[in-house]
Amino acid sequence: MKYKAALLSAVLFALPVHPVLADSCRANIFGGQDCSYSDGTTSSSRANIFGGQDTEYSNGKRSSSRENIFGGQDTEYSDGTRSSSRANIFGGQDTDYSNGKRSSSRENIFGGQDTEYSDGSRSSSRSNIFGGQDTDHSK
Repeated sequence: MKYKAALLSAVLFALPVHPVLADSCRANIFGGQDCSYSDGTTSSSRANIFGGQDTEYSNGKRSSSRENIFGGQDTEYSDGTRSSSRANIFGGQDTDYSNGKRSSSRENIFGGQDTEYSDGSRSSSRSNIFGGQDTDHSK
């Protein structure tokens, strides 16, 4: 679940947030996720030796994460930005981004996460039958 939360944070950071958009991810054979987004882009991730994920996006962006001592992930993006997350008491992650944005997630009853961002936007994910998450975004 920790990897899903970290991947979700990385994925959500990489996407522009628009009113009520839906994304969908499924598990792949590399210990990661293949995702498609409402803006037409896709991504594919694989587990790395640092307990994190290496992700490539169809728009050319890349990210790489590693576990940290706070039960979260430190992530670097190919555009030079970074994020760092830590586990919280709600079964989710509190994440700080290098652009000043913050987010906080908590587990929900659908096997996913409800996430609030410092800019007022929100997202909600639920487990799907493909070993991934379906996510709705709203402003």
